[in-house]
Amino acid sequence: MNKDNVTVEIERLLEKEDYELIDLKFGRANNKTLLQVFMDKKGDADITLDECGDWSSKIGSYFDDSDLVGDSYILEISSPGLDRVIKKEKDFIRFVGRKVKVKLKSPYKGSRVYREGLKGFEDGSVVLSNELKFKIEDIMEVRLEPTEGIS
Repeated sequence: MNKDNVTVEIERLLEKEDYELIDLKFGRANNKTLLQVFMDKKGDADITLDECGDWSSKIGSYFDDSDLVGDSYILEISSPGLDRVIKKEKDFIRFVGRKVKVKLKSPYKGSRVYREGLKGFEDGSVVLSNELKFKIEDIMEVRLEPTEGIS
């Protein structure tokens, strides 16, 4: 199983119906491949539990028919949650003004974690409200802080 191939196929399935892949995680559970698909609707509407159930059936059937994943797997479909991961440039732009938690791969000024307002995305870098700017390749993860906004 190739993670890139699985990602491309899931994105292709979702985009046909105005949904998007937010994140995809692979792991192991009970001697099976574990695929965790975090997805959302395009636009401002949130995905519902029923929609996650529907997509679990659709994606599971596709995997079974295509043999893309292999013999035995566990598929989990869920919303990205309030503390969603932000990876794509369009999402950094979408969530400008929101508070984020940035985890760096290596410490900067003695810290690997910064909680700040998201100011923007420029030239492949995340810009925070305290004027810090981190290149995307230096970042381990960016998540929304589960708050309504920043002051």
